[in-house]
Amino acid sequence: MYGYSPTCPSYSPYDYSRDYEPGPELCLRFPDKKETGSLDARFDQSPVLKKILDYYVDQKPSRDSLWFSKDDQYAKTTVDKKKLWRIYSKITPSVVSVSSFFGVERKIDCSGLIIDWNSIENEATVLTSAKLLWSPKDTSLEFHLIVRTADGTLFLAREDYVDYHYNLLTLKIKSTIELKVVDLRCRQAEYVERMSVIALGRAFQTCLPFDYVGELSLASPNYGCDELLMSTCKFSEICEGGPLITDTGYVIGINFKDAHSLPAAVILSCLEMWRSFGTVVRPWFGMSVVDVDQLSYWIWERYNIPVEGSYVVVKEVLKGSIADKNDVHPGDLVSTCNGVSIRSAKQYSQLLSEASQVLTACADSSQQSFTLVINPFDRHTDNISIEAEQVSVDDKRFNYRWRGISCGEWNKINELLRNPGHLRYDPSAPRYTPT
Repeated sequence: MYGYSPTCPSYSPYDYSRDYEPGPELCLRFPDKKETGSLDARFDQSPVLKKILDYYVDQKPSRDSLWFSKDDQYAKTTVDKKKLWRIYSKITPSVVSVSSFFGVERKIDCSGLIIDWNSIENEATVLTSAKLLWSPKDTSLEFHLIVRTADGTLFLAREDYVDYHYNLLTLKIKSTIELKVVDLRCRQAEYVERMSVIALGRAFQTCLPFDYVGELSLASPNYGCDELLMSTCKFSEICEGGPLITDTGYVIGINFKDAHSLPAAVILSCLEMWRSFGTVVRPWFGMSVVDVDQLSYWIWERYNIPVEGSYVVVKEVLKGSIADKNDVHPGDLVSTCNGVSIRSAKQYSQLLSEASQVLTACADSSQQSFTLVINPFDRHTDNISIEAEQVSVDDKRFNYRWRGISCGEWNKINELLRNPGHLRYDPSAPRYTPT
């Protein structure tokens, strides 16, 4: 994993010699097996759901567990506790924990943020990470996404918007009482190098909030998504999907792995397209790019890349993609997109985002095209011109940049909730453990 450090290079390149292929044990379940349970029926629709509900209601955190927990992550900060609580009190009621269950086993934990309330449907929208949609292959167990709020209440959730390009997931939950919402459209702070930020999350088991204080970094991200921000917040996986806020209380993004976060402005743009059109489409080449000055010296040497000039090269190519079929190789120069000369990876990403808005809003997207011209670097061939596929962002191919979750993480010891009747409750532990 690559975290930001002032003493380390800002970019750690992926091994170009390896083609990416999905792991043998895990796969993305959406949209092949969407949640079909009714939110109105709640936890009475299956014995498995009833068992989960009964167990977690019985094990609702006590006052003692709220006062003392060895897992509390109160980081050092210049903000005094009283001021910090004023900031948190406006946001933490909307910060929830979200977990994916297979049968009665709780598999993946994330955090989430309530961003909308529909008073007519009594329905809330929760923003979180699409990491929750990874599952074992060929499982016959029931799959459920369950949201837990600060007071321990459980809500059965249904997938709404799934975006594997940005690793976003929104869920719908029904509630008999109105849930507190954080409006992402409020005034947003300008991103400034070394500004103080706080990553917030909530643990599913204890319902406790977690906070990790750090500084924002404008260094290049370690994934193929150039809009990502980085910070020095060394938060745990529990905080993934939770909000990243300023020390004045403004939400500027949501947390992803390795101290990355996606800016609120990007999220709002995606959600607006989803609300307006019921889909989000992006151009798809099946490759990622990187600024040449972000490459390490051994890559420069290996591909004999000239030092002079500001340009963008292909970082990796997905096996079987349009780029792969057109013989695009890592190290090739990205020349133009729809006739526009490419000078930076951020410019390339911006052009793709603008094209996504056009394709999504266009009644007949077949009339739109997005063409890339590639200059082969180490081969005596003509320039390669390729036209992008138009792919919905819930297509699994977009997720290759995030690498999902490792099999080791999936199969951690003491991770499973196989038999709730034979478990003990430990308020200081991040998950339940067998006796």
